[in-house]
Amino acid sequence: MPELPEVECLVNDLRNCLPGRKIFDVKFYWERMLGDIPPQQFCKGICGRTIKKIKRKGKYILIFLSGKKVLEIHLRMTGALLFYAAAFQPVKHTGAIFYLDSNAELHFQDMRKFGTFRLWEETELPYTKPFLLGPDPLAKEFGFKQFCTLLAQKPRGMIKSFLLNQKNIAGLGNIYTDEALFRAGVHPTRKVGTLNRQEKEALWKSLHSVLREGIACGGTSVANYKDIRGLPGGFQKKLRVYRRQGESCPCCAGKIVRCVVAGRGTYFCPCCQPPG
Repeated sequence: MPELPEVECLVNDLRNCLPGRKIFDVKFYWERMLGDIPPQQFCKGICGRTIKKIKRKGKYILIFLSGKKVLEIHLRMTGALLFYAAAFQPVKHTGAIFYLDSNAELHFQDMRKFGTFRLWEETELPYTKPFLLGPDPLAKEFGFKQFCTLLAQKPRGMIKSFLLNQKNIAGLGNIYTDEALFRAGVHPTRKVGTLNRQEKEALWKSLHSVLREGIACGGTSVANYKDIRGLPGGFQKKLRVYRRQGESCPCCAGKIVRCVVAGRGTYFCPCCQPPG
């Protein structure tokens, strides 16, 4: 699933090619992505509108349109947005095509078909799911003090489960959580309340560093992620523990092991991340 860095990369790319463009038409290839809104009604709500700006909220992409409409997109597990400067034939897993001015097109592809589109009035945004999530870990106001305050609210939970819960912190997923925990030397099953101040600070810093590095490398492509040009990211080349079960730890002589935490495959080094 694309996580915060991948969505941030997509949003940054979309900001370079979409603002100012007009949506002339939209074609949907399956309706489930639209929820309860019929395709005709959805098209009527966005066609003829100009794209004003694009923002990210957690793992959600928000496209602000003229007339105070907002298109919300969640890529889920295998969703991808691809921009074409000229008409392009849809492929097998194309779920939607946005026809823009100057013959440009924005294609949404999704092999698993779990991606979702929603259309809101700007006044509705504060009550929508993206705005009911926890704070963004890359936001300026997400300081160490706020991080400690959030941790103090769930002392009995496992730290990895806490980080994956979007109501606690928005945007984190399996890959970057495992990598951040490794960098901080924190075992994924540690109870939140057992972390001392030094461990909390190391984890807070590692979350920032691993997310920033992921963005700088264009995201992580260990499965289906690709940018708007269809190219893979590069952060998978720098992963230290994720999907490296049985390989040597990059920091010690130990071996990376795998377990399941919160229903997710979890990778860590038992030597560098003692259970505490």
